[in-house]
Amino acid sequence: MVTTPDSLTESPVSDVTANAQADSLKDVQIRDRYSDLYPLVSGKEETITVITDELTVNISTKGGNIRSAYLNHYVTFDSLPLPIVADDPRNEFYFPFAYNGRAVRSDELYFTPSDEKITITGDETKTLTLRADIAPGKYIEQVYNFKGNTYDLGYEIHFEGIRESLGRESSYTIFWKSYLPKTELSIQNLRQKSTIAYRLGNDVEKLSYSDDPESEKLSALVKWISFKSQFFSHILIADETFRSANINMLTDEKDESLNRIMEAKVVVDMDKSNSSKNSFSFYMGPNEYYTLRSYDLDLEDEMDLGWSFISWINKGTVYVFKFLENYIGNYGLIIIILAFLIRTLMFPLSYKSFVSMAKMRVLNGTQEMKDIDAKFKEDPQKLQMEKMKVYREMGVSMFGGCLPMLLSYPFLIALFFFFPQSVELRQQSFLWAHDLSTYDSIFSWDAQIPLLSSMYGNHISLFTILMAISTFVYTIYQQRSQPATAANAQMKYISYFMPFFLLIFLNRYAAGLSLYYFMSNILQIGQTLTIGLFQSDEKLLAQMNATREFNRTKGGKGGKGGSSNKSRLERWVEEQQKKQQSALKDRQQDLGPNRRSRRQK
Repeated sequence: MVTTPDSLTESPVSDVTANAQADSLKDVQIRDRYSDLYPLVSGKEETITVITDELTVNISTKGGNIRSAYLNHYVTFDSLPLPIVADDPRNEFYFPFAYNGRAVRSDELYFTPSDEKITITGDETKTLTLRADIAPGKYIEQVYNFKGNTYDLGYEIHFEGIRESLGRESSYTIFWKSYLPKTELSIQNLRQKSTIAYRLGNDVEKLSYSDDPESEKLSALVKWISFKSQFFSHILIADETFRSANINMLTDEKDESLNRIMEAKVVVDMDKSNSSKNSFSFYMGPNEYYTLRSYDLDLEDEMDLGWSFISWINKGTVYVFKFLENYIGNYGLIIIILAFLIRTLMFPLSYKSFVSMAKMRVLNGTQEMKDIDAKFKEDPQKLQMEKMKVYREMGVSMFGGCLPMLLSYPFLIALFFFFPQSVELRQQSFLWAHDLSTYDSIFSWDAQIPLLSSMYGNHISLFTILMAISTFVYTIYQQRSQPATAANAQMKYISYFMPFFLLIFLNRYAAGLSLYYFMSNILQIGQTLTIGLFQSDEKLLAQMNATREFNRTKGGKGGKGGSSNKSRLERWVEEQQKKQQSALKDRQQDLGPNRRSRRQK
């Protein structure tokens, strides 16, 4: 008979016993850890899918939070469903609370859903309830309210019948962390427009767009907090206000598949009654100005439309865009029409600038001005005074060519803010550009070239090249109309350098922006040529001589009047000249005794 060693016969029984004892001990520890909530910390995780006209939202029964959310009518740059909340295990949304003196997190509990799947459209509304039952009449509940045709959904946290178990706490904290994925072609452009925005009191503020870690502690009266990306936002809105909040933003510069890491901790007041409920809402949608404005919560102010006056120009631009959308389906054509409208609006200023600079150029080329240059070449201030006197007599303003040009700059700056974050342009094609909201690459390379790659990028944008060429051509026409002065000769080189600067600087920017600047330059060149057809040097000189004759004979602006007829600049130059002469005289008087002393020695 074969005998079996004791070690072989007893080992399996011992292992089973040991495992059972370990499981029993663990079960006791879990019961002690969670008290009455023990039945809620184990179960099978399921996903409830809610589909509306605009959103597809997946909610997990473990924690009862939004696991992922996608926009139905938008896709990423590589044609994948566009996530507002990415399906990333590192994301967090939970609220910890003290239950019978034990620290518990909502994402540790399993909730029972009221539905397995919901599909709604139009004005239809439906509610999804996820409940964690503790005992009859005692539960923790999360409620989601959906509407078919909106980007927002209601959200409630409800503690029922457990106020005594929650102790004396008057508030709890919601922890919200989101890893924003890369959804656009250019990670640099995406990060430059991604940040955390919030409304504190009546003011809307934002963290810096820097790649450095950013954080802020917010006091009471926080109405909403937004994880804002370049074109889309995920916003948590309080029905009342949050008691306070801490927000943090991190950027992993080495991971180009990730936009930014957003984190918020908001403190919520808790009702002292036995039935405590807090209401919120989520906005998960595009950064479209009028859509955000419709909520009447200043959500639109999270968009970076520029400084006060610039922002008003952009708000008008949005209105024009929306109006033209009703009649034109191609956004490239809308941009061209916008450029035409703005250049038409600016034409009176362009005309005044052209004529003023042409007058200066013609006048400086006359023999009279050349004689003044020769006579006072050793005295720059006197030279300037004599020239200004002639300008005044001739009815020529020294700043007539500059001021109209300066007034056109706000439009250029405003659209620099507008185009790179205009969701209307996103994935809209025109000619060779597949997406007007990002660069239109006609050639790219993988190799990283020091300095060039960081400044210019690893691609060539054709609209940017056309914009730079048109800027250079316009600069040539502009310089031809400039008066020949020493200052203008120096500025000429700066003007010719500007197209090359723009070529490098705008290569990474939205193709729609370069298209607008290109068309604006073409239209401006056309206006300049058209104005030139109806102007001649002889005609301008005759007009200026007629103005001088009128001023001399009729006592006009350039007549024989006193200082009141002089311009502010003339009076300022005279005052500076007097001060300089007085200072020189005082210096000579101070040197007088010293000279006599040296002679005596």
